[in-house]
Amino acid sequence: MGTPPGAVLDSAPLSRELWPAHAAAAVRVLYQSVGYDGAGREVSGSVFLPAGEPPAGGWPIVSYAHGTSGLSDRCAPSRVGLSRLERDHVARWLAAGHVVAATDYEGLATSGPHPYFNGAAVADDVIDIVRATRGLDGRAGRSWLVAGFSQGGHAALFVGLVASRYAPELDFLGTVAMAPPVHLPLLVSVVAADRRRPVSVFLPYLLAGVRTSHPDFDARVFLTDLGGKVVDAAATATLGDMFRAVKGLTNEDVGITDIHFRPGVAQILAACRVPVTRMDRPVYVTAGTEDEVVPVAVVERFVADLRQAAAEVRFDRHDGARHADLLGAGQDRLIAWTRESLTPPPRATRFCLFDANGDGYLTRDDYDVFALRLAQAFGEPPGSRKALAVRRGYQVLWQAVATRADTDADGRVSQEEFLSWLVEADGFDDEVGPLAEAVLALADADHDGRLDATELESLLRACDLSAERVRAVFDAVDRDHDGSVSAREIVATVRDFCLDPVPGRPGQWLFGQF
Repeated sequence: MGTPPGAVLDSAPLSRELWPAHAAAAVRVLYQSVGYDGAGREVSGSVFLPAGEPPAGGWPIVSYAHGTSGLSDRCAPSRVGLSRLERDHVARWLAAGHVVAATDYEGLATSGPHPYFNGAAVADDVIDIVRATRGLDGRAGRSWLVAGFSQGGHAALFVGLVASRYAPELDFLGTVAMAPPVHLPLLVSVVAADRRRPVSVFLPYLLAGVRTSHPDFDARVFLTDLGGKVVDAAATATLGDMFRAVKGLTNEDVGITDIHFRPGVAQILAACRVPVTRMDRPVYVTAGTEDEVVPVAVVERFVADLRQAAAEVRFDRHDGARHADLLGAGQDRLIAWTRESLTPPPRATRFCLFDANGDGYLTRDDYDVFALRLAQAFGEPPGSRKALAVRRGYQVLWQAVATRADTDADGRVSQEEFLSWLVEADGFDDEVGPLAEAVLALADADHDGRLDATELESLLRACDLSAERVRAVFDAVDRDHDGSVSAREIVATVRDFCLDPVPGRPGQWLFGQF
């Protein structure tokens, strides 16, 4: 058995000059987490303790996901400190009686590259430092929330998608995302549309950083010579270095104008975007009207989409606030929000188990989110072979559903459209089949292409089913009563549930309670 995620590997007092105000103690911690490739990764971070005595149950924890500091080891906050405004932000949480755990993210101050803007890759870093914090000091409680700024706001939203399932032993309260770069294709199209617009400091980092997750991508082939040098510099530059490097440069100078139309860029931006779905805990999002990095209109669009997906979202729009101003704007309201009773709203009834947010429509994001949650529920990191097969299976299925069933071409499939496809089309079994095989492979320990009772139980128990429900599901899915379950039997069970989505039928539970 390997070292479990969140285990403390090493710790040492943090240099005093890196402490925020109101910290009674500060520790630099090295802890175990999981890399995007599935391998165990050592990740570093900082833990700050408040003054005074903890309440009954321990101090609540804020896992703070920092904004962009750079892509290299010399930019890790536990080595060089958070920015002044981020330290002030952390100090206010400490003054309110919270422990603050601040990950560096994998690849910053530890071996391996940093997977910039790969939210699925860093979400576990943000969660596992909460586990490490509790291992460091028994006065830290189970209750926690995530708060992230800029790049960290993007990471925080991915945390909100998986936290309850990834760390069920903790009490996850909700997500705070300040100035989050969401809807990345739209965001980049806005900041790169005007050739005379000053270069956003975010874009060189993005073009350099995505090479970790997309090693075949090289933006320099369509940038100017100057643009190529700026992107190369971003690989090692601190945030201050990068601000100086782009000062006075326009999109035209570096070749970034309309970059979203360049070959391969749209696909990479789509892979970086935060899926829109109904999260199981409340979300608090802030944006500024003068934000020069993340346009307020992009965040407003994302918030509207979340609400359309039945997520519980509070949104604060701060007039006159620039990007960094969001670290302080309205923080008193943020802290007051965490003191409210944050309980998950009741889950909406789904017309099909693929409707992840329960809004009565199927969208690509439903499929993306369910694939991410399912793989993580079974302990597969996002970049593992099995997880990628599940994600590809869902993407292929969505394309098939959208092509055949989205008759009004609005990018979503209604219950009526979906059921018409199920009843009239011949392709359901063939199109769900590869996905069923990928899901089957998650638990197929003996690699015989089928699941026996023990293997199916391991899959369903990972998805929170009780022992009684597991037995009932196996008996219902094993249609030929041969003591094992095939991919075709899984497909048939899914079809039956989608045609008649009665709560408690085997198809509702087959892929887990997410």
